[in-house]
Amino acid sequence: MKRISLLAIICTLTSLTLAQNFDNLMSKKQIDCRDISYNSSIYFIKYMQENKLDSAKALLQYWENKCGAREPIYRAKILLALIQNEYNDTLLQKGILNNIFNYQSRMDMIKHSNYYPYDMYTTYFGFIPPGQEFDKYTQHIAKSLMQRYKPDQTEYLLTEFYGENCDTLLYKLQTNSYHQSALTEEYGNTLKHYLDLPEYHMSWITGMWIPTGKLNKLGIHPELGFQMGVKYKKMNYDIIMAIKFLNSPNAYYARRTNSDNSLELTNHFLGGHIGIDVGRDLYTNNGHEFQLVGGIAYDGFDALEEDKDRNLNGESISTYNFNIGLGYRYYITNTFYLGLRAKYNVVDYSLNNVIDFTGNPVTIQFIIGGLENALKHDNLKALGYKVRK
Repeated sequence: MKRISLLAIICTLTSLTLAQNFDNLMSKKQIDCRDISYNSSIYFIKYMQENKLDSAKALLQYWENKCGAREPIYRAKILLALIQNEYNDTLLQKGILNNIFNYQSRMDMIKHSNYYPYDMYTTYFGFIPPGQEFDKYTQHIAKSLMQRYKPDQTEYLLTEFYGENCDTLLYKLQTNSYHQSALTEEYGNTLKHYLDLPEYHMSWITGMWIPTGKLNKLGIHPELGFQMGVKYKKMNYDIIMAIKFLNSPNAYYARRTNSDNSLELTNHFLGGHIGIDVGRDLYTNNGHEFQLVGGIAYDGFDALEEDKDRNLNGESISTYNFNIGLGYRYYITNTFYLGLRAKYNVVDYSLNNVIDFTGNPVTIQFIIGGLENALKHDNLKALGYKVRK
């Protein structure tokens, strides 16, 4: 009986001890990156103000080891290196553009007093609230460093960016004012990647089909159609479909080759065109784009309607079509344009003997079109690059 009582006492004491240990664990505060980042930012300012630069450098390394390479740490490391005259391109590790975009977003929040993005993406912004002590102090450091450098130096660009103007850096990188550096190289490579992405193209066409030579007896006809394809770098590849309509103003003779081979006077005309167009940009500037265009197509028109009373089949004319010309586009926006195009068409409408005359028509077309690739356009906009406008 005594053994049972002793065992019960031991079990009770053990349970109480374990409960107390769990209480300690459950009530003990776990330090996370929110606390580490806040305290590190305060101590960084303190060390810098006391000129304890080695301590500030060690603190930034500790902060990065605990919380990862966040934008506020990256910013502080660059500014500290500039102060110690230890700046070099190795600090601009791959991914610098992400930190630039991050800082611009931070400044936009401050400018518009809209801190909702920070509340939603606290980790992305390094657990440092925008517009408070750390941001103000790094801006102060950057401004004080600007006078050390010439405007064409990368160091000046960085101090200006972090100090008083974060809106011009991406535009300045598009000029040839700055020497080759990790910053200009990454910007150039990223820009090229998105510029090289293809864009999907669609346009509506209206215009005039103007015959030449003996074919001019058919008269001028309006034309309607559309194109769809892709634009890749300076090249444009499209499938085109169009119709030309209205009866001919002059009567002409056509032969019923599928019936009695008789000639018949007619003014009927309804044509079609389906083919592939290829264009090459010759000159582009500020929304203006000039192209050399050409293509191959199947072309033709209906000359005689079916005559059921006489049991006669309808007759159509068909031919190859090789065409070449010039095109012009004016981009109202980066993705929407108005255009004009003139093409000379090499055809032979007498191939199937329905008519005995031919000529090489000219087409003049007015075009309303657009290009789309959301991934390309959104990223180029973020990079501060204006595709066409």
